[in-house]
Amino acid sequence: VFASAFVSAERIGMLPDILEPDGFQVLGDEVFILEGATVHVFDLSTLSLKRRFGREGQGPGEVEITPWLANTLHITAEHAILDSANKLVVYARSGELIREKIRRPHFTQVLPWDENYAVRMRIGGDAGDMKQYSSIQFLNGETDELLELYRQPFSGQREQLDMIPDSVHFQVHEDNLYVEKSPEGFKIDVYGPDGQKIREINREYDKRPVTRADRQFYEQLLKEDPMMNIQEENWEQFKEKTRLRYPDSFPAIRDFVIADDRIYVQTFVKKDALVEFLILDLEGELQGRAFLPETREPGFTEQMMGTGVRLFCINGGRYFILKELDEGCELHAVDIAH
Repeated sequence: VFASAFVSAERIGMLPDILEPDGFQVLGDEVFILEGATVHVFDLSTLSLKRRFGREGQGPGEVEITPWLANTLHITAEHAILDSANKLVVYARSGELIREKIRRPHFTQVLPWDENYAVRMRIGGDAGDMKQYSSIQFLNGETDELLELYRQPFSGQREQLDMIPDSVHFQVHEDNLYVEKSPEGFKIDVYGPDGQKIREINREYDKRPVTRADRQFYEQLLKEDPMMNIQEENWEQFKEKTRLRYPDSFPAIRDFVIADDRIYVQTFVKKDALVEFLILDLEGELQGRAFLPETREPGFTEQMMGTGVRLFCINGGRYFILKELDEGCELHAVDIAH
């Protein structure tokens, strides 16, 4: 087990044509960057553009762009998978359209899962339960039937708002689904391709208390959120109508990705401009801890919905980040010790 030194990122180069990225991945010698409805593919060593595909629209291979829900990109060994508000589109990595699937309006994220799909969606409670929930569901690729695997209370209820949003994140890796369940602690459940749970990962963790400065930070993030549209002069009125709930401590898990047969769990622990990642093997055994450069803070609604733009990725033992500048984006990388 290792603990990394505090590090700064090495600049790889500039991407002047990328102004508003919605996510990216590095795989092999290629950089895939999603901007709106278009996937740009660059050579990693030279950052020269190799190809681009996808565009806005409703025709074959085209997707919609919505202001509050960023489209997401998932790259596998063979496919580039673009998830949008209206459909899921599967391309070959070359850009050739393979297939697409129309999405239901209440889905907030869809990932292919073997021959089926993993879906995050918002649902209401059972009879007599007025709460809203974020739910992870198994969507049968043949019958379109849904099977719920997990649910947790949505951070924005009718008259209450969780000021430290805790959305549910999930990843598909080698036909298994990994679902983090941070309301229950440091917990990740693993499901096989038939939707049955095959194991769970539980770890002890050090709780980070929520301080007055944290409260002020998230209040400001809420005020600045364009989807909330809270004007400074209406702040007191908003607080009278909505109960703002602050937990005593932050959730155990902020986000996670799976790469290089490792689970990289991002926590809420920070040191200066660095954020903590716990590195686990696929069975959940701790392999190390790294403090890595932080990327842009997602907006309040993005965090609440779990749709925040992820401007980091991990590949081949390197942590890549996109830095947004007025003149475009810079790609940086950090070597992660193993």
